[in-house]
Amino acid sequence: MKLTNRYGQNFLINDNVVKKFIDSSLITSNDSVYEIGTGHGILTKNLCETAKSVVSSEIDSDLYNLCTNKLSQYDNLTLLNIDGLKYTGKFDIFVSSLPYSESERFIYWLINQQFKRAVVILQKEFIDKLLSIINLSSYRSISVVSQYCFNITSIEIIPPSNFHPPPKVYSTLALIQPKNTLTKSEILMIKKLFSFRRKQLGSVLNRLTNNEDIINYCNNNINLSKRIHEFTPNIIVSLAQLIIDDSKP
Repeated sequence: MKLTNRYGQNFLINDNVVKKFIDSSLITSNDSVYEIGTGHGILTKNLCETAKSVVSSEIDSDLYNLCTNKLSQYDNLTLLNIDGLKYTGKFDIFVSSLPYSESERFIYWLINQQFKRAVVILQKEFIDKLLSIINLSSYRSISVVSQYCFNITSIEIIPPSNFHPPPKVYSTLALIQPKNTLTKSEILMIKKLFSFRRKQLGSVLNRLTNNEDIINYCNNNINLSKRIHEFTPNIIVSLAQLIIDDSKP
């Protein structure tokens, strides 16, 4: 079958990168694995040879049908022809070389999952944004959410030549481990705070709350003159929680 990228896929074709992928996942024979993007099965077959069970989703019907036949010898494999980010099953380990267009959606999906670790390939620029620090232009709400919820480690930079078709950008193989959780309302409030990222905290609080106790607390403990993009993820989350708690009846 001719390779296709109708859904923005860039298929991993380097066996050395696949080995690094598997090694970084630390999969044991007791682990259940979930993969998004079966593709042509280059990673999937290695997962099946290591894990207790593998569920692999593929949105492209042609590729799903191809791998249904190609990987039929693996009794511990379940293939699904679905949008992988709508999967609701349980798993220990997550692995994927995701279409770059799904990167942000993937992060917010992963926050709601219970897992031991995830190993993913994403656009290098996106991983850099997740790991960005205060005062940088790339420091955004998703940086705060990701750093609060996960420990993220960049494992290896992957050149375009390792994919077909080759993307126009470099990729990063990254390890993601769960740390904290956030509610949907907390995430929305963090996004709202970052819509005022260059404004001073005092001005932002005047827009979002009328509670003088919160304003006085922040003045005494945080610094109302600092701008939103100057606060660490933990402080941003604390601010979001304060404002949400104040709005509750």
